[in-house]
Amino acid sequence: MFDEIEKITSISNPKIKFIRSLLLRKNRSNTGFFLAEGERTCREALQHGWMPKYIIFNMEKDKFLSVEDLFSQFNKNDGILLNVTQKILSKITKRDNPQTILGVFEQRENFLEDIIQDNSLAWLALERIRDPGNLGTIIRTCNGTGIKSLILIGNCCDPYSPEAVRASMGAIFSIKIVNIGIDNFLSWAKEKKNKIVVTSLKSKKNYTECNWGKKPIIVMGNEQSGVSQEIENSADEIIKIPMLGTSDSLNLSVSTGVFLYEFLRKST
Repeated sequence: MFDEIEKITSISNPKIKFIRSLLLRKNRSNTGFFLAEGERTCREALQHGWMPKYIIFNMEKDKFLSVEDLFSQFNKNDGILLNVTQKILSKITKRDNPQTILGVFEQRENFLEDIIQDNSLAWLALERIRDPGNLGTIIRTCNGTGIKSLILIGNCCDPYSPEAVRASMGAIFSIKIVNIGIDNFLSWAKEKKNKIVVTSLKSKKNYTECNWGKKPIIVMGNEQSGVSQEIENSADEIIKIPMLGTSDSLNLSVSTGVFLYEFLRKST
């Protein structure tokens, strides 16, 4: 396997230029590829059937033992192994102490028809979410609560950004993500006839009193403004988390975790 590894020492190498370009959303959109950092994340990818275009790493041969199986699997599936310098790895990740392994993977495009038959207990939708750290953390929570599909409504941040992928801790590879406009979402939700559950600070109903129904569509809104009026108007249940201190709300990813685990508690 060592003979099939390409050693790169120049930051101007065309492969490195391509990989670094994936730090920008427009380049991820144009090429359809994204970066994932860390051995654990790459193993999660392999477990869920994702194979990389490139594996980039910085380690000596005597450190290969713990990851040789991982590299062999990727290499068998035409993944290209690139051994780079620590400086190059730092330039790619924009971090002083980067993970020793990075993967370049192809994004997967999903549509509403792809998630209709998933065996989750609920669907989760996020409207106009802007923080990639929140998005990645929510993806990780979806994995923890058995949610197989995530619907992104409107102008959301990129789930394949390095920040979101990093925060997901590999869960990005276990979930189908659908991007959709609000009109198409509302048409789909109306057709499904499942309960739509949304959150609002104005609600008088606590989340523990929610009547979730069978396989609800749980919608969380923008970090600042919440769900749009159109979605709130379509809701069957509008709930809130009671706040006992001076803060009026929790962080979006924390709130989503509270709702999903409360739903799971009542549904299992």
